[in-house]
Amino acid sequence: MKNDDVRADILKYALTSTVWVGEILITYNPAGLLVNLDISNASLSENQHVWFLKNMPRELAELQKLVSTLETLTLTQVEIEVTFDMFWNKYNEKLRSSKKKSLTTWSRLPKAERTKAYNYINKYEQSIQGTAKKYAETYLNSEIWNN
Repeated sequence: MKNDDVRADILKYALTSTVWVGEILITYNPAGLLVNLDISNASLSENQHVWFLKNMPRELAELQKLVSTLETLTLTQVEIEVTFDMFWNKYNEKLRSSKKKSLTTWSRLPKAERTKAYNYINKYEQSIQGTAKKYAETYLNSEIWNN
């Protein structure tokens, strides 16, 4: 998976501890369900490695509960920056939209608004069943994710 393919609507966390070196990267979907566990950046003992593979909490709430009970663990949410290419590919209205105009509008948006716009695409698409999708630049200019 390329970096441009990372989705902003996922929840990514770094888990660190005083009992190992490095970090474990954990990804949950918007529903709080585990979608990825990357232990390659942590120096774990064989027992720790096996424990994570067998017992990693499958829900974010479970992980947060685990972290709150063990003083050796720290959980930090990792910010994911949404790029224009991520938006352009997810919005997927390339035939009718102007990439140049969309990029210009995108560039004027603050990072927080870019993330909101990106994350709202699925809801928007569900809400327009049976009607034409807005041009990408119109979607961005209208800021419907703030309505």
